[in-house]
Amino acid sequence: VVTGGDGFIGRHLVRKLLTSNSFEVVVISNTPNINESIMNDEHMVKGKLQENNPTMYYSADIRDRSTIGKIFSRVKPEACVHLAAKISVADSIKNPEETMSVNVNGTLNVLQACHENHVKNFAFASSAAVYGDVRELPIKETATLNPLSAYGTSKMKAEQHVESYVRQKKIQNAILFRIFNVYGYGKADESDVVTKFAKRLSNGLPPIIYGKGNFTRDFISVDDVTDAIDLSIRKMERTENNSNHVGLGTSPIFNVGTGIPTSINELAQKMIDIFGLKLSPEYVQGDDSQGTILHSYASTSMARRELNFLTKTNLETGLRNMIE
Repeated sequence: VVTGGDGFIGRHLVRKLLTSNSFEVVVISNTPNINESIMNDEHMVKGKLQENNPTMYYSADIRDRSTIGKIFSRVKPEACVHLAAKISVADSIKNPEETMSVNVNGTLNVLQACHENHVKNFAFASSAAVYGDVRELPIKETATLNPLSAYGTSKMKAEQHVESYVRQKKIQNAILFRIFNVYGYGKADESDVVTKFAKRLSNGLPPIIYGKGNFTRDFISVDDVTDAIDLSIRKMERTENNSNHVGLGTSPIFNVGTGIPTSINELAQKMIDIFGLKLSPEYVQGDDSQGTILHSYASTSMARRELNFLTKTNLETGLRNMIE
């Protein structure tokens, strides 16, 4: 099962899982007519997804515990990748109740459905937003969590629920991902800096940078993110099939990033060059649209060691592929 399978990361993951010919996939999303939505996506069609793929589609809100429970009872999945979430930091500040409802209560509903239907393997998409403003860089998974938004807090609380289900042996295996700044084809989040820059540049307008543009972020391709999730599913399967091992026993947490800091100035210049425009960024004084976090990039040693995860797409290549 992939919850949020019609979202940005979800569509890429579903395409990857189906083209690997290893999985039957059940997609849950609150998108009406989700089957038509995914099959009409040009990028999905390029991935050679056909209507005879072993895929089931369910339109449902993860806050609807009864419906989610019935879907899991009907399909009896072996693994669940939980991506469904409210993802906008800005929206979480304006509407914290809804973000908490979806990201915390919705996650509890999915966890309970997994428990009641004996789902052994659970992968959860968390966020680097749980860290807040960490001064010791690169950011390690052991860093103290100090989220600065309702979104970050909701992901932290959801992580705690996942961990409690594993400790109580309600779920055999779980892996949590703290995903950094993911970008790629199909992302439409208006608060995302790559999306903002691309939208303006595609109209021949200079990117707008708030402040001096010297703060840094860790930009990772969505294809690399789906690789990490795929590796985690396979790791849990190996654990499950090992008769001498009753489960991971804890919820391993992995940063999913490149470990490479990129300033917003560098990002803007790369995108201007890819578009082939002779422009300079437009600097706007005042509040920094990216929040108060100055520098954020991941320590990737844990994912590299435990999952054999290595990013394959450098930023320039990933941006070029997305823009083209």
